[in-house]
Amino acid sequence: MSSSDPRQKRLMGSRMALAMSGMVLLLVIIAGCSTTSGVKAGDTIRVFYTVSFPGTEPFEGNVNGTPLEFTVGDGTVIQGFENAVIGMNPGETKTVTISPEEGYGLRNETLVKEVDIETALAFVQNLDQMGTSRILFFPGMEPVFEYTFPGNVVVHYTFYNITGESTTIDQNHPLAGKDLVFTITLEEIVKKQ
Repeated sequence: MSSSDPRQKRLMGSRMALAMSGMVLLLVIIAGCSTTSGVKAGDTIRVFYTVSFPGTEPFEGNVNGTPLEFTVGDGTVIQGFENAVIGMNPGETKTVTISPEEGYGLRNETLVKEVDIETALAFVQNLDQMGTSRILFFPGMEPVFEYTFPGNVVVHYTFYNITGESTTIDQNHPLAGKDLVFTITLEEIVKKQ
């Protein structure tokens, strides 16, 4: 076959096209594995998120508000949330289920006590004098009283089984022991580490 043979030219053209597509694929793979892209520990980022219990509608989030800004690894958010954003790129959205171990911890039954109603009322009055409070509502749960004390110390109390004589006070975080489903959208990496 001579170099002017049309079959030879087609074969050479096919080989070049195959080689070029292989090089393009290699570049895409290398770019996708680049260590310079994606969120890393120490980066300051802004995210939008929603959180729900598995199989339910979101009960909290900031999708229609201001993005949450934090530095990955500084402990501002729960460990599972920090782990979920590692490797994300701006504009990317992901949904993750976070276990209690990476969320708000397991429930501690020693933090649940039954007390007489007079003790409970005195307890609440004392808390109201020491800090600021707000009431939180979560689907399928009793209202939760959140108190913030000087030094930004936050504690939660749930009162249930209330009768005229006694009540149960639960000092666990209201989301302790629960799987949580987060949908996270990375808006931007504000500052790379």
